[in-house]
Amino acid sequence: MKILILTDRLDVGGAETHIAELALGLRRMGDEVDVLSAGGRTADRLTQLGFSHIRLELCTHNPIRLLLLRRKLRSIIRQNRYDVIHAHARIPALLLRGKKATQAARIVTVHAHFRQNAWLRKLCYWGERTIAVSEDLRTYLCDTYGISGERVRVIANGIDCARFSPIERSGTDTVRVLFASRLDADCSCGASLLCALAPSLCRAFPQLEIGIVGGGDQLAVIRAAAAHVNRLLQRDCVKVYGQIDDMASLLQQQNIFIGVSRVAMEAAACGCAVILCGDEGYLGILTQKNAKNAILSNFCCRGEEKAKKTRLERDLRLLIQQSALCRRLGLEAREVICKDFDASDMCTKTRALYLRVIHPPYRRRVLAGGYFGCGNAGDDAILQGFLDGMHAISPETEICALTADPNRAEKRFGIRCIERKNPIAVRYALHRSELFVCGGGSLLQNATSNRSLHYYLSLLRMAKRAHCKTILYAAGIGPIRGERAKKAVAKGLRRCDYISLRDPDSLRFLIGLGMDRARLHESADPALLMPLPPSTRTTALLREQGLPDRQNRLCVILRRLPPDNEPLLRSFATAVHLLCKRHRLTPVFLLFCAEDETSARSVCRIVGGTILHPRAIEDLTALLRDSRLILSMRLHALILAAATATPAIGISIDPTDQKISSFARLSGQESLAYPHPSVGELVELSERQLSTKAPQKSERIAQAVEELRKKACKDLENIIKILYNKDNVQTPPTL
Repeated sequence: MKILILTDRLDVGGAETHIAELALGLRRMGDEVDVLSAGGRTADRLTQLGFSHIRLELCTHNPIRLLLLRRKLRSIIRQNRYDVIHAHARIPALLLRGKKATQAARIVTVHAHFRQNAWLRKLCYWGERTIAVSEDLRTYLCDTYGISGERVRVIANGIDCARFSPIERSGTDTVRVLFASRLDADCSCGASLLCALAPSLCRAFPQLEIGIVGGGDQLAVIRAAAAHVNRLLQRDCVKVYGQIDDMASLLQQQNIFIGVSRVAMEAAACGCAVILCGDEGYLGILTQKNAKNAILSNFCCRGEEKAKKTRLERDLRLLIQQSALCRRLGLEAREVICKDFDASDMCTKTRALYLRVIHPPYRRRVLAGGYFGCGNAGDDAILQGFLDGMHAISPETEICALTADPNRAEKRFGIRCIERKNPIAVRYALHRSELFVCGGGSLLQNATSNRSLHYYLSLLRMAKRAHCKTILYAAGIGPIRGERAKKAVAKGLRRCDYISLRDPDSLRFLIGLGMDRARLHESADPALLMPLPPSTRTTALLREQGLPDRQNRLCVILRRLPPDNEPLLRSFATAVHLLCKRHRLTPVFLLFCAEDETSARSVCRIVGGTILHPRAIEDLTALLRDSRLILSMRLHALILAAATATPAIGISIDPTDQKISSFARLSGQESLAYPHPSVGELVELSERQLSTKAPQKSERIAQAVEELRKKACKDLENIIKILYNKDNVQTPPTL
C-alpha cells in the first residue's frame, strides 16, 4: 500500500512520536509511507531515516487559505496515487472533506479533546473510519460529534519496548525524579507543583535530584522557579533541560517519573515508578490496580480529581523512602505497557483498518439482503460479522446491503446501503451485482407473517432474473407453518447456487422438505466473526453507567411479550430477584431492540437494577463479557455471550422455535423451554451454572465457539470461490 500521513506540525510531543512510530512500523511491514506536515524536529528525524516528507503549512483558520490548501493537497494525492490518507489533526482532516477526488481511503486519528462550538462540531470531518487512542476519546467523539460507535476503532498508543527498556544502574544512593511534558499554560501544572515541593523534599532527602523536560510558553517561568529553588538550597537540585530528542536515554536514568500521556508510558516501559499527574487530573502512583483507569484516558487522568500539592508530596515521599517498593512498581508498570501497548501491535491493528477501507480500482460486487437496520441488534451483528469476515478474507470485494434506513446504516457500517423496500433500487442493485447473499437470521419463516417469507423468496427470484448468483447464507429455517409455505421454500431454495445453514435443526428441516443433502452446508452465525472489543471498553461502559467493574453482574435480555404473558414476566422477575439476593448480583437489563424496553421495565420495577441500550454492537459484547451469568430470551445475546466465553442460559418462549436450544447445544451453553411460568426450573438451572467453576465452563464454551468460527470462515471461503470462480482462496486470519 502507498500511505500518506497528514498532520499540521511534526515537532516534539506524544502525537508526533505516535506518528513516527506508525510510519516506521508500516515501512517495516512493506508499505510505502510519505509524511506531509509543516516540518519540525520529528519531521527532520523521519527525513534522516529515509522517509519522503512533503512540507506544507496546513494550520490556518482563513477560509480562502483553506480552499487553496485543499486544492493543493488533492493535487498531491492525485499525483502520487495514494491508497490511504491518514490525518492526525483536525484541520488536515477537514481538508479531506467533500466529494472524493481520488480513490484513496480516508482515516482520521484523534489524540485529544478539541476546542469546540456548534459551528466547529458541524464542520469537523472524521473520515471513513476514525481511530481514537483511548476509550474516553471514543465516548467523547460519539457523544459530542454524533459519530456512530461502529465507525470508531480504539487503537492505543504503541511504545517501542525494546528501545524504552530498563538498564542496569550504578549502585548509587541518588534518587532521580523527572517531569516531562509540553510546558504550555495547559500542560505545566505538574512542573509547577514539583518546583513548589522541591525545597522541602530536597532538605528531607539530600540524595534527591529533580529534572524537568519540555518546551513551551511557560518554559521561562519554570526556569525561574527552578533557579529560585537552587539559590534557596545553594545547590543545583532542580535541572531544567528544555526540549530533548533522546528521551529513552534520559528516562533510563530515572527512578521516579511524574507526568501523563505517552511520555508516562515510555517512562513505565523504562522501569520507572510513575506518578500520573497532569492538568486534567491526578491518578497517583501507577499500579496494576489502577492501570485500567489510567488506560481509559490514555494515561492522561481525564475525569480524575485535580492535582494537589499534598497528594503529590505524599506519593513522592513514599517512593523515595521505600526504594524496594519503587523498583517493584516500576517493573509492574513495564508489564502493563509491554502487554497492551506494544508498537508493533499498534501498527498491525492500524494496517488492518487500512485494508478494511481501501478502494481497489476493480471489485466484484456483493449485495447482502436481510433484516438489517430495522432496530434489532442481533440482525445488525450478523451484517457486521459478515462484513468483518469478508474483508478479512477478501478486502477487494465491494459489499452493499439492503437496509431499512440506508443513510443511518451507511454511517454505521461504512458501506453503500439501499432501501430494502424500494423495488426499483433493489432491482438496479441486483443488476449491478455478481452475487446476492440472502441470510443471517431466521429469514425464511412465517411465524411472524407470510409477508416476511414471501419477501425473501421474491428477492431470490429477482436475483436469478438479474442473472445474479444467489446464496442462502448461514440461515436458520423456520418455524414454517402450512404445506403451501413449505413447498414455496423448497422451490425457492432449489434455485440457489449455494445454501449454508447455521444449525443442525435447519439442516434436518430442509432434508425433510426433500432438499438434496449434498447441496446443504453446515455453517455458523456470522456474528461470531466480529472481533471482540478491548477489555477496557467494558470498564469504560460500566464506569459511564456508575456500575461496579467486578464480576457480580447478572445480565438479563428480555424480548417483547404479548399482554397475556404478564404471569411469565412476574415469575421471571421472581427468579431474578432470588438469584440476585442469594449471590449478591447486580441485575443489568440489556436491550437488543427498542421494543423490548416494556418487558425490561416491568421486571426492573420489581427487582431493581439498570436498563441499558448501548449505541454500538461492540458495546453489547463488552457489557456481556465478565458477567457472572446471562439470562437471554434473544438468540444473539446468547451468541455474543458465547463469543466472550461467558456462561449463559437461553430461554425460549416459543416451543416451536428451536433456534435458541439448538445454538445452546452447539456452544456448550444451557437452554430452557419456557412456555409456562416456572420459577423453580430457572433458579435450579441458574444455580448449577453459578456453582460450576468459571474457568472450566469458559474453556468449554471457548472450544465450542472456536469450532463454530472455523465453520463460519470455511463458509466465507466457499462464497469467495463462487464469486471469483477460483479454488485457491487464502484462509482468513483469526478474528
